[in-house]
Amino acid sequence: MLSSFRKVRVQKMDPSGVKVLETAEDIQERRQQVLDRYHRFKELSSLRRQKLEDSYRFQFFQRDADELEKWIQEKLQIASDENYKDPSNLQGKLQKHQAFEAEVQANSGAIVKLDETGNQMINEGHFASETIRTRLQELHRLWELLLEKMREKGVKLLQAQKLVQFLRECEDVMDWINDKVLCYPCSSGEIAFICVQISILV
Repeated sequence: MLSSFRKVRVQKMDPSGVKVLETAEDIQERRQQVLDRYHRFKELSSLRRQKLEDSYRFQFFQRDADELEKWIQEKLQIASDENYKDPSNLQGKLQKHQAFEAEVQANSGAIVKLDETGNQMINEGHFASETIRTRLQELHRLWELLLEKMREKGVKLLQAQKLVQFLRECEDVMDWINDKVLCYPCSSGEIAFICVQISILV
């Protein structure tokens, strides 16, 4: 039996001692092995490429998110500034605030674009979907806070301007009253009546 096995082995070797495939079945089996290995290699390469692309996209998302967050934080400092408490140059401050509002609105597209990118990655099952979702939520919280602070500051600047204008008008009225009192002496009752009329008008 051993000698017959050796004969089979010898039959499958060429004169140089290299094994050869003699039957179509052997060739087909070997071909299939090579194809299977090649397909597996392609699958692994495709998976690796996809992971690299996902990592690349995530790095860009993180970069854009960091830049947007930094920009929002800077604008939050401006929106939170209580310069309306200083009555000097309120008109200039109002104009500056209007330009600030226009700048913020002009940049609203940045968070919309980041939303689209992040949500697309989440919908595609990106490996960092939870991180992306959390980051978008935090950016939206900061964005809404910025809009709220900006609106509040705008209202307070207008209120401060109206208050300053009112106080100036009061001063003008008081100056007018003082002039009249000096020119036309009045009794204390008449002065009281004038003050009541002024308070009604105010």
